[in-house]
Amino acid sequence: MSDFTPVLPDPRQYPESSPSNMLIHHAELIAKAVSEDERELWRNNLRASLVELLEREELLSLSVALAMVTSQQIYQILWDALRDAAERPESGRHAVIFAVPVVLVIGSKSKATLPERIADVDGLNAIFREHGVFAAGAEVFLSGKLLHPDAVVGISSAQIYRYTRQLADAARGLPLELQPAAITAKDEGVFLRYLLGVAIREEGAEPPVKLGGSVGAWGVPLMKFLGEELKTDGVTLFPIPRVPMPLMQAIVAANQARLEVALQVFASTQIRKLRDQGEEPVAIVSAHDNGELHFTVSATGNEKDWGGFVWPLAAQDVVAQIETSFRMLMAECQVSDVRVVPQLQPEQQNGIPLFFTADDWPVQRTLQ
Repeated sequence: MSDFTPVLPDPRQYPESSPSNMLIHHAELIAKAVSEDERELWRNNLRASLVELLEREELLSLSVALAMVTSQQIYQILWDALRDAAERPESGRHAVIFAVPVVLVIGSKSKATLPERIADVDGLNAIFREHGVFAAGAEVFLSGKLLHPDAVVGISSAQIYRYTRQLADAARGLPLELQPAAITAKDEGVFLRYLLGVAIREEGAEPPVKLGGSVGAWGVPLMKFLGEELKTDGVTLFPIPRVPMPLMQAIVAANQARLEVALQVFASTQIRKLRDQGEEPVAIVSAHDNGELHFTVSATGNEKDWGGFVWPLAAQDVVAQIETSFRMLMAECQVSDVRVVPQLQPEQQNGIPLFFTADDWPVQRTLQ
């Protein structure tokens, strides 16, 4: 069995000591709790503080706390608590704001623009109803607008808090003038769009929509449906829909999914290019002090035909998981020479972004 023990350092920096911040203090007490009762007490205190901030729309206080956490563990505790406060009312009839992320792998020899929305919205919703993702008889509506990630990230936790408690009609959708964003592509690219949805949950009733988990039997029909709806002359298209998720969770998971797919496309293309030239690919990954992971696929003695890929680390990305996934990807691609740079590296060298290739990074650890 191959040794997939993670080696990469985490390049993200955290404050050495905790600032005098009530939210961070509560999160640290949750992390240090010695019993579930104590942990639940501090969770309730943190939730109450977050609800108060969300009701007053004090977003700056939330941003400061998330920026000043002392570890990824504390960030995750605080983020989970924020999601819980924003997305889950204590009781009563409420709206569930969710999203279906779609990763789109696109190839086109000439510049082409895809549709900005799914025209057959009824057909889109029917797929989820037919496969039980939307509960029978439940009030659920999924918009056909293909939303750009920037537009979705712009929906604040305070807005989600308000919509969850105030929306009364799923069919009318979110009261936001969000505009769909068409994709214009040339050559090969990986893009991300969101389909936004609203479901109404009656008090005491079963969930109106299945959120999270894995893609079920609906995945292939939806993929084919999206391919037909977005068909564009001269374009090869491979849509990859993800499961419906609560909006805040969808933003995090979808960005990770887009980067995973983009890394796979980059690596497979570069590996094929080198092998077509009769050369054996060498894969290298390194962590850099600007919070990025750099990947290269190159060949010994070939200073010209190498390719690089950058993964900018988000707050909830787990470096060890990304490294392990990359090693497994290389194993599937039958790349036997995979090298991990174990020390943190600078972002640049001589004013140029630093990428290691087969000729300038010696074998430190053979992973296959």
